[in-house]
Amino acid sequence: MSALIEVRQLHKHYPMGEEVVRALNGVDLNIHRGEFVAITGASGSGKSTLMHLLGCLDRPTRGSYKLDGRDVSRLSDSALAETRNRKIGFVFQTFNLINRTSALDNVCVPMFYAREFNGRVAAMKALERVGLAPRAGHKPSELSGGERQRVAIARALVNDPVLLLADEPTGNLDSRTGEQIMELFHDLNRQGVTIALVTHEPDVAMQAQRVIQMRDGEIVYDRPTSELTREQTSTSHAKLTGAPGIMPTPPRAATALVASRFLKTAGAGPASAPDSGEANDGPAVPRGRLAVAGGATAALVFALLAWIGAGVAVVAYRSVSALTPAEWKANPPKPFSPNDLPAGMAGWFGLLVLGAGGVLLFGVLAMALSVAAKRKIRRSASPLVGEGRAVWAFRLGMLAILVPLGGLAYVRLASPG
Repeated sequence: MSALIEVRQLHKHYPMGEEVVRALNGVDLNIHRGEFVAITGASGSGKSTLMHLLGCLDRPTRGSYKLDGRDVSRLSDSALAETRNRKIGFVFQTFNLINRTSALDNVCVPMFYAREFNGRVAAMKALERVGLAPRAGHKPSELSGGERQRVAIARALVNDPVLLLADEPTGNLDSRTGEQIMELFHDLNRQGVTIALVTHEPDVAMQAQRVIQMRDGEIVYDRPTSELTREQTSTSHAKLTGAPGIMPTPPRAATALVASRFLKTAGAGPASAPDSGEANDGPAVPRGRLAVAGGATAALVFALLAWIGAGVAVVAYRSVSALTPAEWKANPPKPFSPNDLPAGMAGWFGLLVLGAGGVLLFGVLAMALSVAAKRKIRRSASPLVGEGRAVWAFRLGMLAILVPLGGLAYVRLASPG
């Protein structure tokens, strides 16, 4: 991956009377295309100042900042404004929507400043991208907090920026809506959008691919989330059980506890865990993990059962389709006895129908369970086991359904009338 952001020895000083506040002290940072990075730290750590510089809202006192291969640290005001409009999308904690206009018109604002006066088509596509096209005509006062944040995200995306900067995007939202917004960020990142998210919430930060921890204007940690989770979980497990080693990745609540401990040791100040009392944290880890892994495993089992049914259906299909019209009339399939199958179901064709019915049932259950398991895994605060199994269960379930359905259709069309 090529570096979208290259920051070298970035300093930002603010004169305060006779004193100088050193907001940033020699920051070095690379963010590659397609990355999802969280910048976190206590109040006064410099994370907001860094975001202002990355967003071309201010110039550094000294140092260099290259965005998309261009040094923007010494650009004029007009050139900075053009860079912000063309290359950067902003998402704010307070939404910053125009109350008297519709959601669609709010999304059109960046297009207006870019002199794109026919931007309503692009704005509608941006709203569709965040799942809010049906609410395009509503004003912000008629939308919920989560919907307003989705409008703000659509506005940030409408000019197809190379970088999306989000400043506390879940700060004004309840936990459930915040999870939905974070899931939207994950979807955008999977589509290739580069995201830098500023937050003071440990569980939100741990959903990114990297966590950049700031203190006193400097970067004290810049590490992959998976590495931090594994390291801190191992430490927590050793403290709780007295046995060293790395436990399986924890669910959201346990990961929030891990993140809070990590941020506290990094100097971000105290952070509260989701559940008070460490005595309850240990048992919650295996239960939550097994619930997620169990959902993926159950989906895989149903998919395998569906393939067994598909095999029965294919055997029956081949037996029926192998008969010529003369053979069919001379020796028609004999019905099963009532003890074997319900009356009226004839021979191999009845077995075919029975196998196809089982495939449909188990295949649909496998697909439904795998989708539910994958969503739960992705909404957790850190990568959890089972997603690969869930994906393969979905594929097996879909293929198992298609095989007997194709066989049924062929037999129905090819068999003698």
